[in-house]
Amino acid sequence: MKNKFIFISALAIAILVAGFFYNKYRVAPKLKLETLELTDLTGNKFSIDSFQNKKLFINFFATWCGPCIQELPSIASAQQILSKENFQFILISDETVERLQDFKEKRGTDFLILHSKKPLQQYDIFSIPTSYVLNAKHEVILKENGEEDWASPALIEKMNLTAE
Repeated sequence: MKNKFIFISALAIAILVAGFFYNKYRVAPKLKLETLELTDLTGNKFSIDSFQNKKLFINFFATWCGPCIQELPSIASAQQILSKENFQFILISDETVERLQDFKEKRGTDFLILHSKKPLQQYDIFSIPTSYVLNAKHEVILKENGEEDWASPALIEKMNLTAE
């Protein structure tokens, strides 16, 4: 009887620990736009509020992150597809401005890349890439952790329909 109780207790603890780590690393946290401390790549302060009445795609990434780099072509395709739908695509990293400028130049990308003054962990972002889609009122309507095919018809439809 005692062994059964120990086993059930250990199993319950293991499930709770697994749930904690799953939520921390696989579920995108609540996005608080007002807490973001951002600059553009010239060092000027930047606010997401400057995109009033625009739908937003926000992707937290790093230049060294394999899955982040892998999904960039699909983000670029989604940006092109949704350009007529009042979407603004934004990439945010906490790496140095110099590194982000170098990345943008070498990639030849036209993404709006912003620098976070705070480490991403201070926004409760513990895994990258982490992406959010916001409607024109800047309410989060979709959040994803990990690499996605953002140009897939299903995600394009979901982003476009739910962002209305």
